[in-house]
Amino acid sequence: MTLFQVIKQAAAAIMGQPAAPSPPKDEVPVGTGADNEYQILINGVPNLFRDEGDHVVHFIAVFDSQIQHTTYGDKVLPEVVPRWSKLDRHEGDGVTPQSVAESVMRQAEDRLPVAAPAAAQDNPAESRQSGHADRQMPHRAPTKSAEARQEGHASRSNYTVGTLIEWGEMEFPNRKPGGRATYTSFAVKLDTSAGEKTLQGEGLKDALADVACNIGDRVGIKRLHKEKVPAFHHGTGRPILDPATGEQKLWDRWVWQVNRIH
Repeated sequence: MTLFQVIKQAAAAIMGQPAAPSPPKDEVPVGTGADNEYQILINGVPNLFRDEGDHVVHFIAVFDSQIQHTTYGDKVLPEVVPRWSKLDRHEGDGVTPQSVAESVMRQAEDRLPVAAPAAAQDNPAESRQSGHADRQMPHRAPTKSAEARQEGHASRSNYTVGTLIEWGEMEFPNRKPGGRATYTSFAVKLDTSAGEKTLQGEGLKDALADVACNIGDRVGIKRLHKEKVPAFHHGTGRPILDPATGEQKLWDRWVWQVNRIH
């Protein structure tokens, strides 16, 4: 019996529901964490890709609902463990669960409303939004030689997939007139199939920390929307106040989503 089945039967016992029958002995269980399985969230939905040797099978999590007795009466509640429903089968030379997952993610992004293109440079002030308390994280992982790689520019795609090779405070050209030639902002560099890509924005620091990313991890990064954050002076770390009101200014900062690809 798999761990998922044990959890499901335990949950059913707690809820006072009869446990679901075990699958036939000749049926291969799905979602057990086997070496040939690869799971990832796509648009918030668990997806599983299983290597079957000459092809890859794509499953999607389905949370069945049933009537369960609670202290507030009978309610229709979803199962705590998903049922893996077969969605598609992928064949071809060199097909792997990871390559199929990347293709499915890109197709899913193409079906979503297109956000404003991500430029190489956000507002230079964005580099000062998180204040002096933010921890600097300069890191660099080994990468291919310059002759073997073609240096890329900041990604303008809605979703960027690659291997983390560097992150930290980086210098960027300041295109606003009358200011310094460059400004400093947090950024990450990814080794992608199209070359080295740079994504810049202070919000990336929080997104990477939320999923505990490390150099060498394969990730998918997407820029979502802007949020208001308190403004701090980059050099001194002091709050920047509005001369008219005396209140601390608020600046726009992009919110990012980072998915680790296992």
